[in-house]
Amino acid sequence: MHTKNHRILLAGLLGALIWLLPLVFTACENAHSDIDITLRRDYSEIVASINKVDQSLTEKLRLIEAAVADGFADVTAAQELVRQAVASLDGTLSEKLAAVETAMKSQTAGLAMKLELIEAAVAGGFAEGKAQQALIGKAIESLSGTTDERLAQIEGAVKNQTASLGTKLGLIEAAVQEGLADEQAGQTLLLQALETLDGTLGERLLAIETAVKSQAASLAGKLDLVESALDAGLADTQEAFSLIRQAVENLDGTLAEKLTAVEAAVKSRTAGLETKLGLIETAVKEGFADSQSQQLLLRQAVQSLNGAAESRLAAIAGAIGNQGTTLSSKLALIEAAVREGLAGGQEKQDLIRTALQTLSGTLDQKLAAIDTAMMNQTDSLTTKMGLIQVELELGLASEATALGQLGTAITSLANSFDDPASAKGVAQVIAAIDTALCVDGAVGKALAAIDTAIMNAPDYTAALTAMEKTLEELDRYTGHAYVDMGSGLKWATMNVGATQPVDTGYFFAWGDTTVRAEYTWVTYWDGNGTDFNKYGTGKKLVLEPEDDVARLKWGGRWRTPLSEEWRWLDGHTTKTVVDNYMGTGVKGTLLTSTVDGFTDHSIFLPFTGRIDGTTISDDLAEFWTANLSVNNGENAMMYSFDSRCITGAIYRCKGLPVRPVAY
Repeated sequence: MHTKNHRILLAGLLGALIWLLPLVFTACENAHSDIDITLRRDYSEIVASINKVDQSLTEKLRLIEAAVADGFADVTAAQELVRQAVASLDGTLSEKLAAVETAMKSQTAGLAMKLELIEAAVAGGFAEGKAQQALIGKAIESLSGTTDERLAQIEGAVKNQTASLGTKLGLIEAAVQEGLADEQAGQTLLLQALETLDGTLGERLLAIETAVKSQAASLAGKLDLVESALDAGLADTQEAFSLIRQAVENLDGTLAEKLTAVEAAVKSRTAGLETKLGLIETAVKEGFADSQSQQLLLRQAVQSLNGAAESRLAAIAGAIGNQGTTLSSKLALIEAAVREGLAGGQEKQDLIRTALQTLSGTLDQKLAAIDTAMMNQTDSLTTKMGLIQVELELGLASEATALGQLGTAITSLANSFDDPASAKGVAQVIAAIDTALCVDGAVGKALAAIDTAIMNAPDYTAALTAMEKTLEELDRYTGHAYVDMGSGLKWATMNVGATQPVDTGYFFAWGDTTVRAEYTWVTYWDGNGTDFNKYGTGKKLVLEPEDDVARLKWGGRWRTPLSEEWRWLDGHTTKTVVDNYMGTGVKGTLLTSTVDGFTDHSIFLPFTGRIDGTTISDDLAEFWTANLSVNNGENAMMYSFDSRCITGAIYRCKGLPVRPVAY
């Protein structure tokens, strides 16, 4: 009995002593159970402090960091403490978000802890989408130290096991945007984030799917994640396409804003062409990219390819060989490759052959896919004819079937014309009616040539070849008249906006595609005369296709001439000022070729002058080149003619005509 009472007394004294012990003490081997009791009591005090309403979130974060550092809480416990700290926040959603923003600026809390806080704020429903991205940006901005030290902190947060993959993706993207990591370093961080994923293959794929649905990163960042998942063997092609579809479905904003997000992702240099192809297909299926937008996106995807022409063409061939892509998308990609000068002639036919050879399904399904491609109004007729030729070579269709498909293709072309007479005429060509096409202009003449080719060719194959040659001409030059002055480059006979050679046409500021009421820095599209967005010193110096009014207005191969092309024209022509060209009363300069075999070739340049503000100045034939001045980014290069040629650099906000060229 005495022993029992003694034990009770000892237990009571020991318990009282434990409660009186300070927070920090020295452990010994035989006191392990006592230490556990004290830690549990201290941890409960931490929890109580975390749940205090009158304590700031920054102070709570500091307390959690200290608890982790002193061994009172492991990573999982810290994560739970952060959630409780957020749950204890008082006030409106805006006030809670403001408290989290303040905590992001703390210099004591680590980056990993701040990411946990952001995740808790998202779970609390007051930091979604753009707010989440903004918080991640503030967390990056609060980092101290050198670039290498800050990048090391980011790497540590990326390797943390508790933060979600979606948040890490947002962090990596913010690091790239802030210049702390280049694209290659960003890819390395992304692979490290994937390596931290736990669980089975299915569980890791689910984590990737959740990240793809999150709002923390841009669509381009999510594409990179999908690409990395493919490289790491966490997703196959079919799963990757499913992930892309989910990323697109979770886009926020209007249809136009979604299309802008897709365009930004397509221009990314890191995601592969096949991934981008899947993205573009999804955008079309979701209804915010029509056929015309699809063509533009595919061209941008091709333009974003790195490496030499051979490697870019190989990437295109690889994407075309993907069995998950529709035939229409493959043909549109081929069109983009041709327009960018990466494929033509035999290369184009080889790509078409790859597209058909990788087409899945029964013979009927393949023919149905070809029929669908024939009705697409955005693909050129030459591409469709190439498809028919390969189809015949592979034995997928008889000549009668091919002729019917050709009829569908040309009817589709006819339906794209504004003039109903043209549509009727094209239909007559396909029916092999012995009637000439009753249409005017260069397009009508080209189609009339097709009619002649069909009727005069000895057999079907010869007719197809003759038609292809004629239509290639139509596809390249879109019905606009031209003159070869001896270099192989075709010079248009008139300016953009003109209907005949003596017309002035439209005036444009350099790189602008819109006719303005006045031409000043106030109305200029790319800057204010001091700061420029896309083109300028240290930026791009030559017009890209999307900013070239000749390409956008005329299509085909047309573009604004380079300075060196105007220089060649100057050095290989005589210049004669004509006061009354062809009896029209229009004054201008007639340039006549001096190249052997081309001395009867000439083009007329009407005296257009330039527009400065709203005033037309100078009495010369003046034209933009595609080049900025290398010495001064506010100026673009131009050429002017009377009986001589003058080159110079002028403010690019002024209005000048554009005379297109094409190969």
